[in-house]
Amino acid sequence: MTSHRKEPPTKYEVGYGNPPVRTRFRKGQSGNPGGRPRGVMTARRIADLVLKEAYRLVKVREGDNVVKLPAIQAILRAQVANAAKGNGPAQRAVIEVVQAIEREIATQAAARERAQGKTSKISDLEVARRIAFLLERGQHELLRQNAGAPMRDEK
Repeated sequence: MTSHRKEPPTKYEVGYGNPPVRTRFRKGQSGNPGGRPRGVMTARRIADLVLKEAYRLVKVREGDNVVKLPAIQAILRAQVANAAKGNGPAQRAVIEVVQAIEREIATQAAARERAQGKTSKISDLEVARRIAFLLERGQHELLRQNAGAPMRDEK
């Protein structure tokens, strides 16, 4: 039976696409034996990189001043500024984040109170949110009443 293995020629010309015989990959040997080990780019490593970039200081212009802020803070400032200018998606995103943080704070406060044996009917944060809601509701009611009232001539 004949072998299909190529034997290196006795006179071998080294050049482009023809590496020296001694430097060719050996059969069964990895092409990159000292390469990246398995599992290095895990989710934890990626999360670390994301956090590193989020807290990297960037220069931001505020009027005539240039200040250095963490990138995440600069992004939040831009998002809040867009929301304040009337950008609907930005407003929804900011409100959702604030509500999620408030829920987390309320959950932690309730857990602390349970751990200390205190049972409060309502947290200070919830009281503040309810007051803000009632004030906003009253403002809307006033606007609605004024919209229905006839305009006065000022003389």
